[in-house]
Amino acid sequence: MMNTKSKPLKGIHVLELSNRLSISACGFLLSELGAHVSFINDQDHFIKDIQKPLTVEQRIRSHSKTMVHLPESHLNEFFTQFRVILTSIDGHDQVISSLIKQYLPHQLNDQVICSITDQGVGWPHLSEQASDSLRQALSGLMAVSGLPSGKPEFAKTPISEMCGSVMATLSILASVFANKKEFIDLSLLEVMADQLRTHISLVPKGTQNFRLGCGHPLCSPWDVYQAKDGWVIICASSDAHWHSLVKLMNVEHVLHDERFTNVTLRRTNKAIVDEIVTSWTSQSSVQEVVEMLRSIGMPCGPATSSQDVPKDIDLLEAGTVQVENNLSFARTPIQISAWDQGRPINNPVNHQHLPLHGIRVIEFTAYAAGPMTGYLLASLGAEVIKIEPPNGEEGRKFKPQFGGVSGYFINYNAGKKSIEINLQDPENKKKIEQLIDTADVVLHNMRPGAMDKLGFGIDDLMKINPSLVYCSISGYGLHGPKLPALDTVIQGHLGLTDLFGNGQEPIRVGYSIADQLSGHFASAAIVAALIDRKNIGKGQIVDIAMSDAIAWITQLNWQDSSMNSSGFQLQATDGWVISNVSYDNYPIELSRCELVQFLKAQDIEAVPILEIDEVIQQESLVQRGFLYQIQTQNNDMADLISPPLGIEVYEPKILFPLGTHNYLLNISS
Repeated sequence: MMNTKSKPLKGIHVLELSNRLSISACGFLLSELGAHVSFINDQDHFIKDIQKPLTVEQRIRSHSKTMVHLPESHLNEFFTQFRVILTSIDGHDQVISSLIKQYLPHQLNDQVICSITDQGVGWPHLSEQASDSLRQALSGLMAVSGLPSGKPEFAKTPISEMCGSVMATLSILASVFANKKEFIDLSLLEVMADQLRTHISLVPKGTQNFRLGCGHPLCSPWDVYQAKDGWVIICASSDAHWHSLVKLMNVEHVLHDERFTNVTLRRTNKAIVDEIVTSWTSQSSVQEVVEMLRSIGMPCGPATSSQDVPKDIDLLEAGTVQVENNLSFARTPIQISAWDQGRPINNPVNHQHLPLHGIRVIEFTAYAAGPMTGYLLASLGAEVIKIEPPNGEEGRKFKPQFGGVSGYFINYNAGKKSIEINLQDPENKKKIEQLIDTADVVLHNMRPGAMDKLGFGIDDLMKINPSLVYCSISGYGLHGPKLPALDTVIQGHLGLTDLFGNGQEPIRVGYSIADQLSGHFASAAIVAALIDRKNIGKGQIVDIAMSDAIAWITQLNWQDSSMNSSGFQLQATDGWVISNVSYDNYPIELSRCELVQFLKAQDIEAVPILEIDEVIQQESLVQRGFLYQIQTQNNDMADLISPPLGIEVYEPKILFPLGTHNYLLNISS
């Protein structure tokens, strides 16, 4: 049995010292975890607005929070009331920034001060009026988002601020768990550029066009397709998917066409494949197409408009969409419940090093969402042991390779120990059970029910280790619909693909934001669960839904169009520039740098839209150690992105070969 939701931060007092959305959103997440959150705001009109929250933004800024005023004197005494202070040092409010700088020498021994800025403390920032689209241009989101033959596109929502709030929450929770005095220096540029993990190993191979709409660089059919009344996303990632789809479309003759015999050939002939699929989808409604595809187990879903998300039956039944006082908003993605039965924790954690030093995590994951979670926990000092089948998970085989391992795999799994084992063998399962008995956390991103079939479901493992933190990451949560949930499908279903371009054709964020943001939320939830376990001595269940993670972003656009991030793309001789204001009559012979300076002379804020290789060369990222190299087998070196947590982290220098730590299974010895 599970209890009601855990409140691990009960008794923790938090102060918001900035109106920045990322800080308000971080405060909201901490409040949802039980903290008492106060915010500073002396604007009379805002006081009136918060009396009755009418928008999701107002709810994030004010729900369950207390408004306070800065005292005119004895500020140090005032600040010491709070365990956590959220601020923006060197941000737009220079008075607040100065006050916090003066207070830093007096910071308490267990107090956490978290600063969120565009590039980190001491680095230049955009103006207060700058649209989030300018951050997206500098951080690589626009480098990977757009139609293949079109211009770079931005998401018309403050995606950087909302993602930054999650990473800040993780760093704060880790510091609270360790009872550490901490100054967190979070850079939104780093948080967003971090999501280029899938692409980073491709950069040395030369300039490539990473803007693919809703397409996939390796698979076909994998895109958005026109139905009678809208758009449907179809993600056929295997030959088996293709064969099932062909039979459903009643075009079996194409199975004998040499142009379509494998994934690579279908991608080469994508235009023809898309024409075949569209001729079928266009004959039916979105709902009809989706129902037929789901009947054969095809990963698919509607490309929903952001305004239609709150009406979606699947999302309402899953609990992703919540409704209160006629306001639709996203369920808080951090879902934690306490297990009724516990046992004493025999091994107290040593917090002398990184926050999670002494915590053991057993990880059953593949691809991105689960591995991202384990990677962040390892970065915070946890011992993460990845369990893989013989020959390893599929992600190891992607291209390009470094010492026989893909750059993709490296960027989601560095720093973990490796066990290679066949779990179909009953004796091997017993060995894993013994290992789980020594663990603090079990993490997986399988479909709901898959771990139960292995004999490692919640009930099974809680009998073995009642003080365990059990984390499941899935498409729609443990109790949501059992639908195939790939990153592109989730982006479409939750309305993110509707927030690009002119709205005529859905476009996805070009990196796996549903996977990675789910990993960020899962990491934060696991640390919160560890805090609650320490407080009450009971095991915890963490239930993370990818749909909740993307709803966290798109909820701002479900009803309130004023949250739209604006921007105007202007073409230069060497690429694109984005500005806050439309400007048509500019000299067409200017380079990006020259065009930015020209617009600046007109008092228009603008930045160049950077490609991936340019993103990682920005001075603040280089100086702050955003990217470094790790050694793989045969002494090969690969690029690895360091986690953007704003605090000291573990940076592995060597990637462990598959099965290196199988000796850990000799538990009895």
